[in-house]
Amino acid sequence: MKKRKMKLYFSLNGAWSFFYAPNPDSVPSGFENPDFSCSGWDTIPVPSHIELNGYGNPQYTDTDYPWDGTEQVIPHRIPVKHNPTGCYVKMFQIPQYMKGKRLILQFEGVETAFHCWLNGTYVGYSEDSYTPAAFDITELVKEGENKLAAEVYRFSTGSWLEDQDFWRMGGIMRDVSIFALPDLHMKDLDISADLDSSYKKGILDVRCTFTGTIPPGSSLAWKLLDGRIRMEDIAEREEDIILSGSMELNKNNLSFHQEITDVKAWSAEIPYLYRLVLLLHCKDGQIIEAVSQDIGFRKVEIRNSILWFNGKRLRLNGVNRHEFSARKGRAIGKEEMEWDIRFLKRNHFNAVRTSHYPNQSYWYELCDRFGVYVMDETNLETHGTWHTRNYDYTLPGNFPEWRDAVLSRASAMLERDKNHPCIFCWSVGNESWSGQNLFDMSMYFRNRDKSRPVHYENVCHDRMWGKTTDFESRMYATPAEAESYLKNNPEKPYLLCEYSHAMGNSCGNLHEYTELLDKYPQYCGGFIWDYIDQSLYKTGPDGKEYLAYGGDFSDRPSNFNFCTNGILCGDRTISPKLQEVRYLYQPYRLFPQADGIRIESLQLFEDGHRYYVRWRLEKEGDCLKSGSAPLSIKAGETAFIPVDFSLPDEAGEYVRTASLILISDTPYERAGEVICFGQSVECRTNNSSCHPDIHATIQTVDGDSNFSVIGTDFRITFQKNTGKLISFHIGDLELVYDPVNTLKPEFWRAPTDNDEGFHMAQKCAVWKTASLYPEVKQTVFRSENSTALISILYDLGNGASCQVDFQIDSLGTMDIHETYHGLAGLPYLPCFGLSWKFPKVLSRVSWYGKGPEETYQDRQSGGYLGVYETTAEHSISPYVVPQECGNHTETRWVELTDTKGTGIRAESSVPFEFSVLPYTCHEMESARHHYELPAPYATVLRLLEAQTGVGGDNSWGAWAHEPYILKGDEDRIFHLRIKIVRNNNGQQ
Repeated sequence: MKKRKMKLYFSLNGAWSFFYAPNPDSVPSGFENPDFSCSGWDTIPVPSHIELNGYGNPQYTDTDYPWDGTEQVIPHRIPVKHNPTGCYVKMFQIPQYMKGKRLILQFEGVETAFHCWLNGTYVGYSEDSYTPAAFDITELVKEGENKLAAEVYRFSTGSWLEDQDFWRMGGIMRDVSIFALPDLHMKDLDISADLDSSYKKGILDVRCTFTGTIPPGSSLAWKLLDGRIRMEDIAEREEDIILSGSMELNKNNLSFHQEITDVKAWSAEIPYLYRLVLLLHCKDGQIIEAVSQDIGFRKVEIRNSILWFNGKRLRLNGVNRHEFSARKGRAIGKEEMEWDIRFLKRNHFNAVRTSHYPNQSYWYELCDRFGVYVMDETNLETHGTWHTRNYDYTLPGNFPEWRDAVLSRASAMLERDKNHPCIFCWSVGNESWSGQNLFDMSMYFRNRDKSRPVHYENVCHDRMWGKTTDFESRMYATPAEAESYLKNNPEKPYLLCEYSHAMGNSCGNLHEYTELLDKYPQYCGGFIWDYIDQSLYKTGPDGKEYLAYGGDFSDRPSNFNFCTNGILCGDRTISPKLQEVRYLYQPYRLFPQADGIRIESLQLFEDGHRYYVRWRLEKEGDCLKSGSAPLSIKAGETAFIPVDFSLPDEAGEYVRTASLILISDTPYERAGEVICFGQSVECRTNNSSCHPDIHATIQTVDGDSNFSVIGTDFRITFQKNTGKLISFHIGDLELVYDPVNTLKPEFWRAPTDNDEGFHMAQKCAVWKTASLYPEVKQTVFRSENSTALISILYDLGNGASCQVDFQIDSLGTMDIHETYHGLAGLPYLPCFGLSWKFPKVLSRVSWYGKGPEETYQDRQSGGYLGVYETTAEHSISPYVVPQECGNHTETRWVELTDTKGTGIRAESSVPFEFSVLPYTCHEMESARHHYELPAPYATVLRLLEAQTGVGGDNSWGAWAHEPYILKGDEDRIFHLRIKIVRNNNGQQ
C-alpha cells in the first residue's frame, strides 16, 4: 500500500496579501472583514519570515530578550511600542471534492503568536510557535471566495518561553493547509511498538480514538504489513501482510494487542519500518477512512546508569540542529531537510537534538526512514529570566499561572510526535533553570509515555529538582569534569547535551570526549553545538551577497557572530571542522600494521556486509603497493585481515592506509566512497654513514649595507643593519614582496572566536608586538668555506629574545635555526616560527603532511597523511569572521611555486606546521567580514615549529588544553631547510 498525501488536503501556501504594522495598535481596523479591501497591500510568501521579506530587521540575541535596553518591559508582560505585527490575508475557494465535509484549518508554525478570522468571524488564537494550531472551520466556510485573515505578533506572552539562542523573526514560517475529515474520523492513533526482554519478539499495542457518530455495523479492520528499510523508497510496492484483524466499532475508542515473533527491530543503523494500515468500514463494507502509520519496534532502557537501545549500550554521536538556512531562516522546506538527513548519515552522525523546539513533522519521518536517534525537545527556553542570577522572575519556576502554558507545549509535542520510533527521549526544554513546573512537565512525559526517558539539563545547577531528568546532563563540561562524574559511581547516565562549541575555527580536543566512550559505559556521548551557522544572506557594500551575522542588520541589542557555531556554514558549505568530527564519529576503526589490518566495529546491530577493505602502502606520498579484500565482521566485534604491509629495505617514511569502501549506492552515499579509514606510520633508517654534500665555493658580496649570496641563477640579499632578507631572486622572479613583510619570526595569529572568548589578544598582546616590531640587537654576516653564515638576535620585549641563524650554500639552500629563550612570567605563545610574504604569483601550494583540510595539533585525528595541492586563495576557510585558518600539521615538506613551477621548498626532519594564505594574520585580524579584506595581492607563507591548538570546550573563556599550548617560559627550537625549486626546464 502506498503512503501518499491524503487527497482531502488543500494547501494555502503561496502568496498572501500583507500589511506590516509597528505594533498591534497600528493594525488597520477591521482588515479581517469580508468588505475590507486589501488592494494596494503588498504580497508575502507563506511560509517565510516577515523580516526576510524586507519588513523590519531580523535580530540576533542569545540570552537577552530582544527588547532589552530598547523598551522597559514589566516582567512577564510584552512590549507595547515595538511589537511588529503582520496582517495576512488569503482568498481561497474550497475544492469541490472537499465540500460538505468537516474542514480543519491548520497552521504548522507561526512566530510567535496569532489571531485568525475566517470571513470576518473569529476563529482562534495560538502562541506556541513550533507545534500545529488546528481550528474547525466547517461552519464558517462559504460557497465561492473565502477570506482568511491572520494577525501575527512578533512578541507575545509566549515570547517569554521562547528565548532560544537564535534570530528573532516572526511570521507564518511553516505550512498552512485545510484538510477534510469524514463524519466518522480517527482522531488519534497511539502506537506502542516495544520489544520483549529477549529483544526478539515485537509487542504491538494500538489505541484508536474516534470522533463523530458511529453508524451501526461499523468496523475497524487492520493489517500489519511486512517492513523494510524505506529511506527514499517510501512505498512503491505492496508488502506482505504478516498480521491482520478486525473488530466491531461501537464506542469512540478501541485498542488491540499483538505479538510478532522474530521481529526485525528498528535502529539508526538498520531503520526497519513496518506499516500498520487501519480501515474504517461502514456496514456495507465501504471504506469510510484509511489511515497508515510506519512503525518501528525498539526498546529504550536505563539500567545500571547505562542507556540501552534494543539491549545494546547506546553511543550517541550527536549534533544539535536548528532548522535553518541562509536564505530562508527557520522557514526551511523539504529540500533542506532531505539534504540534511543525507549529510548526517554520510558523516556518521547517529543522533540529533531538536534544539530547542519541535521540528517540522517531515523531519521525524526522515529520521524514521534513514535512521537517526532524536531527542525531541519542548519549545521552552527562558534563559533571559535567570542568566543574571536574579531569580525573582525566573520562568516557568513555581509560578502556577505558567503551569498550563508549559504543560500544553509538552503535550502538543508528544501527541504530534509520539509514534515516531526515531525519538529515543523527550526533553523538557532548554536552559529554563528549575522548579515545580518543569518537574511537572517531566512527570507528564513519564506518565503519558513510559517507553522513553526524560531529559533536562539545567537542574545540574539546582539539585533540589534533580528528579526532573533521567540523565546527568551537562553543557560544555570539560573532558576532565565529565570523567570526574563518571569514575565516581554515577547515579545516572551521563550525557553532554551540548559540547564542543563549534564557533569559527574550533572543535579542538574533540578526541578527548570520544575517548570517554571507550572508558565509561555510563557515558552516552553527546550533541555537538551545533549543526549549522545561523548566518543570513545580505548584500555588502561591494554589491555582492555575503553571509551576515548578528548586528549586520542594525539589530540591537545583538550578540553579533555568536550565532555562527556550525559544522556547516549557513549556505551549507562544509566547514573544515567536519573532517575531525567525521573521523571521530566513525562506526569502524581500522588499524593497519605490519601483517594486516585490525578492524573494530562500534556498530550495535549492523554487520560489515556493505563494505570492502582497500589498502595501500606509500613511501612519502608514492604508492608502493595496494589492494583490496572482502570484509566479514559482526556488529561490536573485531576482525583481522591479513595484508602484506612489509616494508622494503630502503630508508624512508612509510604510511600504511586502510579504508572501508562502500560496495553499492545508498540514498545518501555513492559506491566507492571512503566510509572509514585508519593510518599508521613507520620510519626505516639504515646504518650507513651520512656524508655532507660538497658544493662549489660560495660567492658572497659583503657590501656596506647589504650582504648577498650569489649563485648561477639566484641572488639572496640581506640588509646588514636590520638583518632582513630584502631579496631572494631566482632568475627574473623576486620572492620577497617587500622588506617589511619579509622572512621574519612569527609569534601571532589572527584570533579565532575561541581566542576572543579567552581574551587571548589582551593576555598575549606582547607576541603581536614581537611579531610586528621586534628590535634587532645584533647581526652577524660572514662566509666560511662553502657556506654563508647569517645570525640575527631579536629583542622581543619583556626580556624575551629570539635568534635566527641562516646557513646558505652555493645552491641557494638555506638551513635555518630559530631559537626562542623562554622566560618566567611571559604569556602563552599563539605560535612559534617564521612568516614570509611573497608576490601573489607564487600561490600554488603542494605539501606532504596532514590534509586535505586544515589541521591543528588538537584537531588532526581526521587528517590523512599524504601529498596534497591547493592555492593560497582556496586555503581561506569560510568562517564568517576572518580568523586563523588554513594550518596543516605533521608537515614534512611544503612547496610554494608560480605557475611555471619556480619557487621554494621548505622541509624538516621534524614534522612542522604551515599555512599559505593571501593575507597576513594582522590583515585577517583587522577584518570583521571577508568583504573588508583587500583583493588578494600577495601570498603569505607561515612556517611554524608549532601553534597553540584551537580549543573547543566553549567560546566564552576556555582555550586550548594544556598539552596543546605553547608556554612562554619554555625554550623552543625550530630547524628547517629552504631549497630553491626550479621549473622542469631549469629556466625561468
